[in-house]
Amino acid sequence: MLKTIERSTPFMKFVLLLAALSVVGFQPPLHAGTHQFLFDEDAIKDPGSLIVKLQDPRAPVSQFIASQLPEDMQWVLIGYNGASKPTSQQQKVLLSDLNQLLQMGSLYDTQRFADIELSEQTRALIAENPQSGEALIRLNRSLLADVYPYELAALSEAQTTKDFKGIETCRENLRQIKIALDNYRASNADTYPQWLSELSPQYIDKKMLLCPADATAGVPGVLTEGASDPTLPCSYLYEIRPSEKGGQQMLWTHEGGMIPIVRCEHHRLNLSLSGKLYRNGPQRAIYNSNKMGFSALGDVVRDLRKQHGEAFLKTQESRERLKQATEALVFKQFVPKLLNALEDEIYTQLEAQLGKDMLKTPMGMDFLKQIIPQVENQIREQLQAQLEAQLGSEFFKTEEGKDILRQLSELTLPDGTN
Repeated sequence: MLKTIERSTPFMKFVLLLAALSVVGFQPPLHAGTHQFLFDEDAIKDPGSLIVKLQDPRAPVSQFIASQLPEDMQWVLIGYNGASKPTSQQQKVLLSDLNQLLQMGSLYDTQRFADIELSEQTRALIAENPQSGEALIRLNRSLLADVYPYELAALSEAQTTKDFKGIETCRENLRQIKIALDNYRASNADTYPQWLSELSPQYIDKKMLLCPADATAGVPGVLTEGASDPTLPCSYLYEIRPSEKGGQQMLWTHEGGMIPIVRCEHHRLNLSLSGKLYRNGPQRAIYNSNKMGFSALGDVVRDLRKQHGEAFLKTQESRERLKQATEALVFKQFVPKLLNALEDEIYTQLEAQLGKDMLKTPMGMDFLKQIIPQVENQIREQLQAQLEAQLGSEFFKTEEGKDILRQLSELTLPDGTN
């Protein structure tokens, strides 16, 4: 949640003064010899994607940085979706705010950066534990470059880094695809199409399905297995295709509007459920691929098939590895978040329909005892269907598969609903 501070406080007056001065190009005094390590305009490679990522409540680093920004930039975060470039004024304010951040103290925190693969240079700077001056700025800039590699240039990068060819056209394609998806849903009982090709010709020109950087012009097979649109040439990876739809809808429950629904693998560009456009990156594995739950499990199956061949999937070694992956990716990571989110949703809906006090009465408690097992059974059935789609029905005839089904049968909603 964005930090808010009363305007009447001396601190807020100071922040607003800094923000106003930054718009006209004023920079506060720097430590001697440190200005060459700060960001300049060329070092911010994709300001729009950076602003969108700073809105992401799932990402600890983004959440922390957003909380440190002045109020004017926080308002920019709320209203910006990445479909067009930020204004010149917004970019100037962003540049000033980032450079202020580099000098405020170390950004590094073990838990905050737990999911980030830090470069060797960054790890060396962390070990030095700088508190001020050149070393501190170098550390903070190196940290940010590791977190946002497509948005911010590291000190070792050329300051004239050019964007990927055709990315603005690609952004416009994705913006038009989002509009087409919304129009499709408005005409089809709020459902999504099975494939992007279903949007053409009624909702979008088929040319919009081709990325300008795609040298194959949408030839099937250039993306991940089973993802190629069966009807029209399409450059974009559709995350709500039939094989992924159930898992994606479960992800939406607890991941929210930043979940990518369409991706451009050529520009590393994502279109999110809520219509935001941003580049991939390491801050959350989900920026690159939905590396949790069923999508991650599907990647495991594809990797085993690619490395060892189809026959290997029928061996005991393969079955054991698939069982371990299912337990780690689905039961330990995905399912707990799903169940917690569903628990909140169930109580919210019941309170809205019956009233909060009603649920505390004997009649309300009896009603919960009846409805919760039904919900749990539906969840187990959906999870089993998704697992069979990824692992195949034959897997569940084996000892490893039967053990997975046993664990599935024991899943219940959190204790608060029982």
